[in-house]
Amino acid sequence: MSGYNYFGFYHIGSIAIVVLIILAVMSIFSWAFMFYKWIQLRGVDKRNRLFISKYTESKDKETLEGLAKATESIAGNLYTLSKQSHAQAKTFLEMIKKELEGGFAWLASVGATAPFVGLFGTVWGIINAFNSIGMVQSVTIATVAPGISEALVTTAAGIFVAVPAVVGYNILNTRLSLIIEELEGFLEALKG
Repeated sequence: MSGYNYFGFYHIGSIAIVVLIILAVMSIFSWAFMFYKWIQLRGVDKRNRLFISKYTESKDKETLEGLAKATESIAGNLYTLSKQSHAQAKTFLEMIKKELEGGFAWLASVGATAPFVGLFGTVWGIINAFNSIGMVQSVTIATVAPGISEALVTTAAGIFVAVPAVVGYNILNTRLSLIIEELEGFLEALKG
């Protein structure tokens, strides 16, 4: 038995194909977003840590202002803005947080909806299985199996898309929360 037949793709219907295409697109976009966001947050964190470590080592204003421009870090911008107005620096941090959270709702939606997209394929496969049963005189496993296997393929695909999206969302959201928490602490240290 070939791998193609083993997974039930030899008889898959057009609705199941559409469901699998939708799930594939959701998966590709969620993986691309997770990689992009991981690299973005890693870069933000690295630049912030560099500036904060230099801030703790040296209180020389000229050095810190030059480093703030050179690193293009959020912490450096907070340092520069806090010299003008603490409220302005706080507003900037809130704006940055919203910007960094961009796309998280979409990733969470993929994690929440992919199983239901797969479930739609499942329901459709079950309907096809019952239609096949209704068209024959005697019911055999050969009559029912194609619709059931189609149903199971789309269910598995929905879960396969949802699990990485949910895990990725949780990891990225936790990393962002830690970055924002560190920046809020740094902003409070600048205030005092």
